[in-house]
Amino acid sequence: MNKSYLALAALLLGTSSMAQAEWFLRGTHNNWQADQMQDVGSNTMLADDVVFTTAGEIKFDRWGDWSENYGANGQQNGNNIPVAAGTWDIKFYTDTHDYHIIPADDPVTPAATLHLRGTHNGWAAGDLLTRIGDSDEYEACRNFTSGDGNGGPRFKIDPSGSWAGSQFPAQDATASGWTHIVANGESNSLVSITVDLGENCGTAPQDSDGDGVPDSTDQCPNTPAGATVDANGCEVEQPVLSDFRNRSMYFVFVDRFANGDPSNDNGNNPAATSSTKSAGGLSEWKKYWGGDIQGLIDKLDYLESLGVTAIWVTPLNDNIDNSGSDGAYHGYWGRDFYEVDEHLGDWALVDQLDAEMEARGMKLVLDIALNHSNQDDQYEFGALYKEGTFITDVNQDNGTWYHHNGAIADCGDSDPATTCGGEWDDPWSFTNKTLFNLTDFNHGFNSNSAADQYLIDAAIKWMSHGVDAFRIDAIKHIEPNFINRFSQAVRAVDPDVYIFGEWYGAGAGESLSMTFLNENRGSELLDFQLRNNIEAAIAGDISMTQLNAHIESRAGAMGNRESWQPIFLDNHDATRTSVFLQTTGPVDNGRTGKGFSKALADARQNLGMALVMTLPGIPTIYYGSEQNSTWFTANGDGQIGHDPYNREGMPSFSETTQAFQLISALANLRAQSPALASGSYNERWVNQDILVFERIQGNDAVMVAVNRGGSTSINVSNLALADGQYSSLVGSDSVSVSGGSAVLNLDANEVIVLH
Repeated sequence: MNKSYLALAALLLGTSSMAQAEWFLRGTHNNWQADQMQDVGSNTMLADDVVFTTAGEIKFDRWGDWSENYGANGQQNGNNIPVAAGTWDIKFYTDTHDYHIIPADDPVTPAATLHLRGTHNGWAAGDLLTRIGDSDEYEACRNFTSGDGNGGPRFKIDPSGSWAGSQFPAQDATASGWTHIVANGESNSLVSITVDLGENCGTAPQDSDGDGVPDSTDQCPNTPAGATVDANGCEVEQPVLSDFRNRSMYFVFVDRFANGDPSNDNGNNPAATSSTKSAGGLSEWKKYWGGDIQGLIDKLDYLESLGVTAIWVTPLNDNIDNSGSDGAYHGYWGRDFYEVDEHLGDWALVDQLDAEMEARGMKLVLDIALNHSNQDDQYEFGALYKEGTFITDVNQDNGTWYHHNGAIADCGDSDPATTCGGEWDDPWSFTNKTLFNLTDFNHGFNSNSAADQYLIDAAIKWMSHGVDAFRIDAIKHIEPNFINRFSQAVRAVDPDVYIFGEWYGAGAGESLSMTFLNENRGSELLDFQLRNNIEAAIAGDISMTQLNAHIESRAGAMGNRESWQPIFLDNHDATRTSVFLQTTGPVDNGRTGKGFSKALADARQNLGMALVMTLPGIPTIYYGSEQNSTWFTANGDGQIGHDPYNREGMPSFSETTQAFQLISALANLRAQSPALASGSYNERWVNQDILVFERIQGNDAVMVAVNRGGSTSINVSNLALADGQYSSLVGSDSVSVSGGSAVLNLDANEVIVLH
């Protein structure tokens, strides 16, 4: 993180706020640079003859520094305004924040301006119909996927773009799916509406160079075959660690990882810190154990040896003090999002962690709870602070900061015996009611609430201390439009910020989560469904054929963004895989353990981690997985190895375990392989026990074979690997590839990786 850049930005912001307001037009036509608009009087700013060679987007920026900007429907910090290809005169009205987008003067063939406004674009102006030749008719092809609170998919046409009364037809026109619309610009009437057409109304866009970008938007029309291109069709290089897909992320439960400074163990409430730690009973597992930022700094060399290039830390912000003998050791009971929790360290240590990580080429990922603060029924009752100054709590709040709608699935009554399980799948309930008893922030729908601005500004403060990415806790339960605003705000500071969220159960096959993902909210999602399928496959509960089918379903479900989703095997909300594989007792989600020996369980877990490290997605390693960590105590619900017993102290920092060496080898491969970072997934051989696949990007290819069955030999063909002799990066196998074929001699529970 370039702190001098942030300091300069802050200085410029302070300077510009003292100057007279000027208005700037930003958009895709000028790479979002600030072009000053003309003041033409009557509260009107003008940008004339603005050329869009392809369809794009714009916004209006008051100061030229994004501190006050307006988008669709005149909303501050609103969505980008769509603009069709052409040359336009663009007006912005400083008093109403409305705007007009009209064709630049053309005395020969003057064209009408018809704005298509409907449920497909939130009824925003700026989506212009295209003239058909020199006729009076105009057309548009748009995809209407949903309605709004007032009805189903529909639209109107607004000639002025200002709802001045000339819009037509009088009643909203109905649309469905891909809809072709033809209107007459002379008579202001609809000519035809054709619904439920194929993609792009059945017309495949021309793509002359075959790079996947239509000629109409391809700014580099002669891209070489097989090249990696950007959204404009231009070839891009694949440098090492060019984005998070080249990285391997390590999820650290900071309090349970390493104690680098025992002097901060007791914090402000010594009763919430354990002296016996794992030797004590359940109550001791719910207290602080002493892990801190200094301990993480002390172990960075270990993590570097593991191949880790991004570290996801549990929330570091200040948590409640008044918690009786319980401890907020996990970090999810926040009270002051602008301060570092005293058990973990201070801002100086955060800065030191950042500097030490940057020196190793690592990125810092901060877990942030944008959904809630702390409990509403005990302890500090939702108390919220900013830099030590009290703001509110649930009892004093009048609805400005928090929702007061009861808990999800509580049926709106005080009887704990009654539940309404359907609320967990009802969007209004799971975004506007309390998740268990955690005080629920009141997020704005169209603009930032007080809580929204508080959280955005807190995130930006953490970025100024080195945070490079965010993991959003309980993202399912947050107003989705706020996720858009949050992601836009932090990326205005650093465009490369990586953001992902926890939607419990998300993944291909879970429709609500995939709808959210494909709405382009600015956040990826942890892939729980892939995790479940990997674990089921290595446990023998599903076949490798079934696992492969799920892997292949991800691209379609995720809009081809599967390589951007964090993928994992273990985490802090699930029984560790190795515990599930070894125990014969009950674990999470009503399951019973498999009863494997430790040796077999470790081997199968290593198979699972090999898949996590090589499949499309960003591999995420839960602390201790490289040591095959386990704990076999049952929690208060009778679940063996589940919360809090999946949050054990780090068992070892050995660098010689088979799991450590496997993860290290594959993390180092990912760091320099475009194929693993963003390449295609191609199944090459599969049966009940064996899966062989290749990842391919350009000339780079990686072959992975996993075998959960007995020793066998198979002949694999159609390989993209060049002919030659290969040594597996995992284990000691040597494999000869000739004519795209190879014989793989697979031992029981073996992994072979060729590059």
